[in-house]
Amino acid sequence: MSKDVKCPYCGADVEINHDDGYGLEEDLIFKQECDWCAKVFAYTVCIEIHHEAKRADFLNGSPHKYEKTATTPPEYARTRCADCGNEIVPP
Repeated sequence: MSKDVKCPYCGADVEINHDDGYGLEEDLIFKQECDWCAKVFAYTVCIEIHHEAKRADFLNGSPHKYEKTATTPPEYARTRCADCGNEIVPP
C-alpha cells in the first residue's frame, strides 16, 4: 500500500514507503527522505473508509438470488447468493 505525494522541497513525485507497516497510523508524524533532492520531509496519514450501498432484496422478503459458482469439476460447484454471498455446498 503506497501513495505518491509531491516532495514539499523539490516537487518530485515520491512514493511513500510503508514497509513493515511503517507510517500507517493516523495522528502521528512520520518522516521520509526524497529520492530526488535528498531532503527529509514529514507526512501524516489520513485513512478513509468508502461505503457502497447495493440492493439486498432478500432482506426485504424476496428469495436469495443463488447462482452457480465457476468450479472445476462442475459437479462440485456451489451456489452463491449474488446479494449476500451466502453459499450452499452440494452434498
